[in-house]
Amino acid sequence: MTVGPLPAPWHLPFELAWEALRAGSRPVGAVLYGPEGNVVASGRNRSREPDAPPGQLAGTDLAHAEVNALAQLPAGRHHPGHRLYTTVEPCLLCSSALMHAHVPHVVFAAPDERWRGVERVPEVGGAIGARWAQREGPLTGPLRPLARFGGLLMEVWEALHQPERVPPHTPARRLLDAGLLDAPTAEAAYALAAPELAGPEPTHPESVRTDPTHRQSAGPESAAP
Repeated sequence: MTVGPLPAPWHLPFELAWEALRAGSRPVGAVLYGPEGNVVASGRNRSREPDAPPGQLAGTDLAHAEVNALAQLPAGRHHPGHRLYTTVEPCLLCSSALMHAHVPHVVFAAPDERWRGVERVPEVGGAIGARWAQREGPLTGPLRPLARFGGLLMEVWEALHQPERVPPHTPARRLLDAGLLDAPTAEAAYALAAPELAGPEPTHPESVRTDPTHRQSAGPESAAP
């Protein structure tokens, strides 16, 4: 399988995820885009690192990519038309951060089965239901390799830090043996991983918008907020 370059809206999130992986943290990156496609804020997971830029978290299990991106937003403001792009499906913590930050839309590349069902939280109604961010993902169709890549980076992290959870002869272990960590950028790692990115469509269909007018987001401008 061959893959092209990382699409523009996904390039920075995956470069941040790659930076996190090489720093020892979980490989998740997140970028908040404004209505015009401009980068408003960005962050990455820093859970296994001692330091972070001012206003961001490090060295704690709360130091998630989405939290570190959203923590840069000023308090007391709403952000209509903004979209958070993240390489892995947001957990309950990050989904709640989106709600508190008044960001109305999140797009994620790879599903995270540990949080299967989190998209049903707004069914409780009230303020939670009204403010819960619209979720879009996992990526499918032509963007499916990005979903596979996001999940594969998480498997690589587990192979490095929780090896008992990753059996031998998996794509993650094959890529590590092939020198994946020597890749200088996520773009280079994506090209190296291309043979491992073929496979079935990601599951988790209830996370995907069912609006018949919906188009899979390739970029911040591809659909109305």
